[in-house]
Amino acid sequence: MKNGKPTVRQVYALAAALCERAGEEFPETRDAASELIERLRVENGHPAPRLEDVPLRPRGRRRRADPEGSRVASELVREMR
Repeated sequence: MKNGKPTVRQVYALAAALCERAGEEFPETRDAASELIERLRVENGHPAPRLEDVPLRPRGRRRRADPEGSRVASELVREMR
C-alpha cells in the first residue's frame, strides 16, 4: 500500500459512499455540489458553512528553480538549434 494523499478516484468513491450512507443524491453539477456542501455544513454546525467563507489554501510548497538545472537546460536548447 502506498503512502501519500488519496487519489481523485478514491475521493470520489468516498464522497459517493458518504452520500449513499446519508441518503443524499450524488451531485451532478458543480452548482449542485456547492449547494449540497453548504447545506451539509450548516446542518453540521460548521463555523464557515459557505465555501466563500473559507480562505483558499496554498497548493503546496513551490520549489525554487535549480540554477544548475536551468543552465544545463539552456545549453541543451542552444545545442538543439
